[in-house]
Amino acid sequence: MKTESLYQVLEGEKSVKREGKGSYLVGEEAELTIMLDMGHEVLSVNRIRKVLSQGELLVLETHKGERVYVGPDAAVRAVKFAETGAHQIRSAGFSK
Repeated sequence: MKTESLYQVLEGEKSVKREGKGSYLVGEEAELTIMLDMGHEVLSVNRIRKVLSQGELLVLETHKGERVYVGPDAAVRAVKFAETGAHQIRSAGFSK
């Protein structure tokens, strides 16, 4: 997926706000996961909070403050959005 296509996806989501040219902020009501083609394997970057373009680099910043720098040779294979909310279970599955 080309960077322009990724931007079209982000601009089409109601939970994403454009902060400037090549800068997108994902709201708390959604979780964004981007799958990157790294040659023979796929790397999933989960819970992305911000997507930035810095020249040829794509920077993915997570809710934990981690930053993943993606070069022009790594392709975005898929983009996944999930709504967050009270109806989702966030525990490890143990009962009281």
